[in-house]
Amino acid sequence: MGGSNLLVKVSINRFVQLRIATIRREVETETQKIRGKTLKNLEEIFNAATRIARGDVKHQRADGKMVPITLNQRRMWVHVATHAAKTMNSIASSFNEQEINNQLDELENLVNEANTKSRKT
Repeated sequence: MGGSNLLVKVSINRFVQLRIATIRREVETETQKIRGKTLKNLEEIFNAATRIARGDVKHQRADGKMVPITLNQRRMWVHVATHAAKTMNSIASSFNEQEINNQLDELENLVNEANTKSRKT
């Protein structure tokens, strides 16, 4: 009976090892999908911010009205583009969810600040 007990332990260990390997593969696959989607969205933010900063976009909608984008606002959009680029670089090199969320919070704050300034001018 001792031999069959050993076989069960080996089988359970192998079972657990296979499940761990499966989880690792799934996490890696899902992480790559999330990373790809996140990078694509950040690239779109970067491109929009760059267009505003360069002056390609002359007006924006604020409180239902089209208003000109000021030089100070363009400077703020340079910061948005820079932060988006840094976030993209960070995500491309490592995928730390908490760090990414912190950087996305900062990016969101910069965008909110840039939009707030447009309503004050």
